[in-house]
Amino acid sequence: MSIDLSQIIAINRGRLGLDPIDTARDQKFSLESGASHRLCVYGLMGPDGPDAHILQPYGGTWAKVTFPGYIQNAGACLINGECPGLAWTPTGEQNNGHLLDAAALIDAWSKLDSHEGKDLVRLLTPVQPNGAGDALVANIYGSRDASRAQLLMLDGMNVHDDADFRV
Repeated sequence: MSIDLSQIIAINRGRLGLDPIDTARDQKFSLESGASHRLCVYGLMGPDGPDAHILQPYGGTWAKVTFPGYIQNAGACLINGECPGLAWTPTGEQNNGHLLDAAALIDAWSKLDSHEGKDLVRLLTPVQPNGAGDALVANIYGSRDASRAQLLMLDGMNVHDDADFRV
């Protein structure tokens, strides 16, 4: 399957509240693309991370992947145990992560969403398996505010505080 980036962006805009959410479109795309059973992680819940136990009950297989976006405070996981935030954008730099492919994730999203909290939102992202293979679509948790700002910038909107330029 080729990646339909316009659908990913449209669904993420709905998940971020920038556009009305089309739940039927979201669910259909997630099922057809396989994203409904894939989660990309880049922090504490990775296979060797301190929170790996959260994903262990879902079984599945792990693969190393890259994904787009801007990771904020990338060293924070190592220093103080707090996970960095992801400003998701399809035009961002490529980052290293791990992809969990597990059928049991289909029934786990609300539990995982609750665990991640209100500041993070589950978005869709293209991921590229390391080594070989076609790009896939997966879910990933990103910073709600930073990801909104990135998508607004794709629209050409100035999302920065222009207080210095006020008269």
